[in-house]
Amino acid sequence: MKFKTILFTLLFLAALLLPGFASAMAATISIPAQYSTVKAGTPVYFETDIKWPENTTRQDLKIEYSVKDSAGTEIAYSKVLKAIETQASFMDSIAIPEVTKPGLYKLYATISDYKDLNQDVAASFNVTSAGSNIMTYLFIIAGILGAFMIFIVIEVFVLMRRKKV
Repeated sequence: MKFKTILFTLLFLAALLLPGFASAMAATISIPAQYSTVKAGTPVYFETDIKWPENTTRQDLKIEYSVKDSAGTEIAYSKVLKAIETQASFMDSIAIPEVTKPGLYKLYATISDYKDLNQDVAASFNVTSAGSNIMTYLFIIAGILGAFMIFIVIEVFVLMRRKKV
């Protein structure tokens, strides 16, 4: 009987104290509509919102961003340090490598302090192929050279006609 009373008391105290150790921090990450589809080789922009009402002092948070494909392979990584009090909202970006294949990707954010706080959030976006600007430049150069050649042929024709007259 005494053991049950002690056990009940310990469980009751643990139930009272444990919610105090839990953090009420709420974090979200969102990708604006205009960046929900990006080309490979360009950055994806996103907004991170952190609400932590119980934190009354300025505290450093380590935020690790990771972009992964559907198989879980990491293609991009970035780590930042932000100091916040009760709330913060900030825009950031991470570069998507040019060799990234088209498809659906997830941006993960792991927010942690240097103690026991650790929270993960994620958002999805699409990557399209980078396309090649080289072909565009080649067509422009070929067009300019073609126009220059036509101009030279016309000038030669005009000069030859003048010499005959």
